[in-house]
Amino acid sequence: MKSAVIRLTRLAWLQLSGVAASALVCALAAPGAVAMAGTIPPRSSSGSVATKPVSFEMLDDYNKGQDLHGIALDFQLMNQLGIDTLRCSFGWDDYEPTRGNYDFAWLKQFVALADQYGIKLRPYIAYTAPWAGRVGSDGIYWNDPPAVAQDWYNFVYHLAFALRDNHNVLSYEIYNEENDSFWWEGKPHRYRETLRQAALAVRAANPNAQVILGGFVFPDYDWLLSIVDAGYSDYYDITPFHAYPETFEDPAVEFYLDVQYHDYFVPLNNRQGRHKPIWINEMGYATSPGITEQQQADWYARAVSTFLADPNIQELGFFEIRDLRPQDPAIGGEATYHLGLTYSDRTKKLAFSTVQMLMGLLNQGKLTIADDEATVTVTSGQAGELYSHLFKRPDGRQVLFVYDKTSSPTVQVTLQTRGSAATLFGLDGSSSAYPAFNGRTLQSVALTPGSVAIFRIDP
Repeated sequence: MKSAVIRLTRLAWLQLSGVAASALVCALAAPGAVAMAGTIPPRSSSGSVATKPVSFEMLDDYNKGQDLHGIALDFQLMNQLGIDTLRCSFGWDDYEPTRGNYDFAWLKQFVALADQYGIKLRPYIAYTAPWAGRVGSDGIYWNDPPAVAQDWYNFVYHLAFALRDNHNVLSYEIYNEENDSFWWEGKPHRYRETLRQAALAVRAANPNAQVILGGFVFPDYDWLLSIVDAGYSDYYDITPFHAYPETFEDPAVEFYLDVQYHDYFVPLNNRQGRHKPIWINEMGYATSPGITEQQQADWYARAVSTFLADPNIQELGFFEIRDLRPQDPAIGGEATYHLGLTYSDRTKKLAFSTVQMLMGLLNQGKLTIADDEATVTVTSGQAGELYSHLFKRPDGRQVLFVYDKTSSPTVQVTLQTRGSAATLFGLDGSSSAYPAFNGRTLQSVALTPGSVAIFRIDP
């Protein structure tokens, strides 16, 4: 089983890059955070209203030969969620077991099955074949860089050519988490050539397919610099990274997009990276022992609203559909087994309903970040760590998220744009008319620690 998992923190980057402590302190004023009491001036991560394309994808991995009936059940769950794109692995070790022996029969069935359910695919190509790698020092073959560039080019070309008429295959991502030696036992220059060869092969076999940079473990300035500074931004179309705050990394969701991201990674991507779209194409939160379904559901509401409030991030990918079974082999520790929106038997966790609800509210093709247009006022109690985010949809509806991580204040939220009615949503997907709304202000919003209040305001 090939399962993604975070193993690094960004502390090492901060130490190596010499980011000043004062800059880090400044970064702790997270976008969307508000003061302790009284009237809260609106804040936006962008500093102004910004409109951007927004899309979503689910993640899961399927090995060659896996039962297609079970996969169809997963696709049905995706249909219920309202997410029509899947990121999954196409393993070199599965589909070219020996040099020149391309075995795409099962893969074509898998791709056709996805198409039957209206599901588009954004696979990442990884997991080096045992015969094909530059042998490393860890005794693992699948994370070795290709030993012969022509072998790698040939595999990617034959794969993309075999699927060129399957129009639901939108792109090919080139390896995964290459900035972690656990997943890529090679230096940046080896990855650059691997990326270049793959891009040439994909564009020769299927010019309509996008090429995606392998998703970084975190927004890694040094690795991105090693790629774009060498002039390799021509060989990919998307800049992705991953986010597992509070499961595999220490920073809270609200501080994950930190000084490295805002002051280094984004400017580099937009300048030398030629303003490629930035995606978080892998994120999740595990219901490990001691973690409740409620906590996972609240995490998704916090993470989705926080990450979408950044003007640069255009896509979010959720890992994963189902928990692993206890007997399944997996890469990673205990948390790896509990990242699903359902249990291994497809019994839905609370977060399944939460994500389903969030897709109904936010999966609109475009969103306008309008944090600056919401003023939060604490009317009773004391605020602790209070956050709010406001989004405007193309149909004129507004979606508001407001929560306090540590305290239980009662607040009111005043909007610049008037509405006709407000609806309050529960994490289980339930909804009810919110009566304390006068067309401009949501009154008497009682918050409890860590729980997110979500409103839709109709025009």
